[in-house]
Amino acid sequence: MDLDIRLLRAFRAVADARSFTGAAKKLKLTQSSVSQQVAALEQSLGTQLLKRSNKFVGLTTAGEIFLQCARQVLDNLDRVRGMLAEHSKTAGGHLSIGAPALFCHSLFPRVLATFHARYPAIALSVITADPDSMAARLAHRELDLALLPFPMRQQSLGMIRLGRDELVAIVRPGDELAGRARIEAQELKRRDLIVPNPGNRLWAAWDSFLVEAGVFPNIQIETDDLDLAKQLALEGHGVTVGPRWSVRAELEQGRLCAISLGRSGVFREWCLAYHHGVELAGARRNFLRICNEEMPRLLGAGVRAERIEAALERDEPDESAAAAE
Repeated sequence: MDLDIRLLRAFRAVADARSFTGAAKKLKLTQSSVSQQVAALEQSLGTQLLKRSNKFVGLTTAGEIFLQCARQVLDNLDRVRGMLAEHSKTAGGHLSIGAPALFCHSLFPRVLATFHARYPAIALSVITADPDSMAARLAHRELDLALLPFPMRQQSLGMIRLGRDELVAIVRPGDELAGRARIEAQELKRRDLIVPNPGNRLWAAWDSFLVEAGVFPNIQIETDDLDLAKQLALEGHGVTVGPRWSVRAELEQGRLCAISLGRSGVFREWCLAYHHGVELAGARRNFLRICNEEMPRLLGAGVRAERIEAALERDEPDESAAAAE
C-alpha cells in the first residue's frame, strides 16, 4: 500500500488542530481540500481514523494508532531533508520563526539577511507575537523556532541561550539624570514615567526591578511602541525604559541619554526555543549558527559561541538558561 505524504500531513494537521478549519489554515489549503485528503487516506487504509461532528473532530482507536506512525514517518522525512539541507546551500525548504515585533523591526533584518545570503533556497516565514503565544505555537509545531527574551520552562521545548541585552532608563540631555552612569529604583519614585503596558512579559525584568525595590512610580503614559516612548522622552514628558541597543543612534547623536539601572544593571536573556520532538538539524541548525554569529554583537552582551556549539553537538537545551529563570 503506497500512501501520499500529503495525506499524512493533512491527517496530522487535523489531529493536532482537532479541526478541519484549523488544519486548512495551517496547511494553507481550503477546508474541502483537507477533508478530501483525509477521506482519501481513510479509504486507502480501509478504516475510519476520525470521529466527525458539527463541533468536534476526534480520533478513533485506529486513528490514535495511525497518528503515532504518521508522526514517525513525517519526522524521519523532515530529519533526512534537514540533514541534506545542512550540507547544501542549494537545498530548498521552509522555516517558520516567531519573534517579538520590537526585535523584528530593529535587529532581526540583519539576522535574516545573513541567513538568506548564505541559504537563499530556504524560504522564511516570520511571525510576530508575544512570548507566551510563541511558546504555545512551538508546542503545537506551528513554528519551527522562536526568539524569546527569557528562558521558559516547558517540557516540550528546548532553549539555547543567544545572548543578553541591558535595559536602561532613557532621558533627554537636559534632564537632571542625564549625567548619571546608573540610578536606583527609588530615584524614579517621584518621576513621571513612560512605560510599557502592564503584563507585557518582554519587560518582565524592568517590572521586577521596580517591584523588588517596592517602587510604584508615577506612570504618565503607557505604550508598547518604543519609538513613541523615545520621542516622548526626547520632548521631556518623562523617563522611559528600553534596551541599550535601541538608542545607539540617539546616543551617538547626543539626542538621548541612557542610564544603567541598579547596582549591577537589568538584563534580559535571549533564547532560541525549539520543539524537542523535532531534531535541531538542517535549516534549524543553520539558523541557530547565524544567530550565534550575529546576536551577541547586536544585543551588546552575549554568551560564548562555544557554549552554543556544544549544545548543538549534544542537541540538548541550555540547562543554565532554564535555571536562570
